[in-house]
Amino acid sequence: MKKILVFIFVLLSAIAFMAYFYFSKLGTENNAKDLALQSATNNAAVVFSFRNDKSFYEIIAAQQLIQQVIGEEKSELLSQLKNLVINNNTLNGYINDQNIYISLLPDSNKKINFLITVQLQPEKDLSKLNSALQSSSFISSFGEDIYKIKVTDSLLAYARLKDRVITVSTSLQLINNASVRLAENPFTDYIKENSRNNKNALAQVYINFNQAPLLLKNILSKNIDGNLSVLNKQNSYAALNYNFSKEKVLFNGTTSLKNEDNYLKLFENSHPQSTTIQNILPENTANYIIYTFNDYKTWSANFNTYLARTKQLEKTRTAINNVKKDFRTDLNTVFPVYTKNQFTTFQLNTAEKIAAIELSNGEKVKQLLIDVSTDYSEDIKIFKSSHILYSYFGEPFRNFSRPYYTIIDNYLIVANNASTIQSFLNSYKTNKLLAQTAEYREAMNEISTTFNVGYYINIKRSSTILKGEILTDYYTQFHTDNGLKTFDTFCYQMIADKTNFITNVLLNKYLQPEVPDSLTSRL
Repeated sequence: MKKILVFIFVLLSAIAFMAYFYFSKLGTENNAKDLALQSATNNAAVVFSFRNDKSFYEIIAAQQLIQQVIGEEKSELLSQLKNLVINNNTLNGYINDQNIYISLLPDSNKKINFLITVQLQPEKDLSKLNSALQSSSFISSFGEDIYKIKVTDSLLAYARLKDRVITVSTSLQLINNASVRLAENPFTDYIKENSRNNKNALAQVYINFNQAPLLLKNILSKNIDGNLSVLNKQNSYAALNYNFSKEKVLFNGTTSLKNEDNYLKLFENSHPQSTTIQNILPENTANYIIYTFNDYKTWSANFNTYLARTKQLEKTRTAINNVKKDFRTDLNTVFPVYTKNQFTTFQLNTAEKIAAIELSNGEKVKQLLIDVSTDYSEDIKIFKSSHILYSYFGEPFRNFSRPYYTIIDNYLIVANNASTIQSFLNSYKTNKLLAQTAEYREAMNEISTTFNVGYYINIKRSSTILKGEILTDYYTQFHTDNGLKTFDTFCYQMIADKTNFITNVLLNKYLQPEVPDSLTSRL
């Protein structure tokens, strides 16, 4: 009996050892396969991923829009590297059918740069590759594991070959940083998880919003504030699939918010809504953010929980109670009762900022706000107390502490200057509206008509605003005919889907309809 027990014990120990050996070996192999991804994601805000095969390059070559988005300089770099490496059968044989990652990273001297990362095919002989590199006419050794690539007569790039991973950039600093791979990187895990679901996509873009502020610091000439302040401390990611089109740049995928204290989490469990509030915006609107929810009562309960969690509830309750004490007006009988299901903040091409809230009964709200307001003119009022709107709607109204306002056709319109309200009224009453413009209508036809959070930028009307907010080199990219100037619309649309947001990203170029020759001759 003892012999049998000893035999069983030895057998079980052998099985356990073999299982441990197998799975540890499997884990090591999987980690080896992920080395390129680990390098690509270190400090990256954006990672563009595609499979290195002939069909991808043929499809991309048929669309010139991507080249306009990334700029002439970076486009030329990628094109020349393709000619030197991908079109070289010997070199390309080591990375054919492998995933190529192009990371967007902050570099020194207020620059943004690319890092290209790819893993060698596991069965390929590394010594033969080293021989091929040493015999190349445009590649030369630059130190241990480092090579210098003569891209053009005036452009140099560098490459490191280590652990069967190749990293390429015009910045040695980025290559050195990429060699420091993090054992645990949530962005790496996020890409691995989502890449399994996107195998049939032509290409993917992954966004790490945690790194976005560092990237923006190299673009902006000022601090991250205003509408961009939502990017500060936003623990979130996006996985987007590229949809080929000759007329537009379109991505579809998901956005995941990991931080419970994120304001946008308040819209994650609401049903997507069909919006109408965009129909009141002036035609010179440069950008907007629209927020929607099922109904204010349900949303408000979640909002109060959010305020308590972020230690702001006492401040908002004090503001509401002070109004009741000072002006004998209970605001809880106003906004919770008469707010509908959408509001927006937007900016005109003059940089003036405005916000609007849809109401169920604007005339009633006018009467209820009489005691808490002072008349500026017949149509324009100003709140007597501060932080009223912030107490009911939160972050988007932080900068509208004690605004001027008007109520027209069941919309409450607020701004920090009376002249801004008057400008809005002039456009609204003369029907000079954004929704009437052809380029806006065309862009909206390309994306969903229902959503929970929608970002919109009119690139041309934002040009003057951007000139004062971004550094000259990057403003040139917006303002050149070979850059973003020929585009007119950017949209980032988030549609609630329980645990994340289905996401549409559109960069659209409006093409004027061609006039028939017969009509031209008559004109």
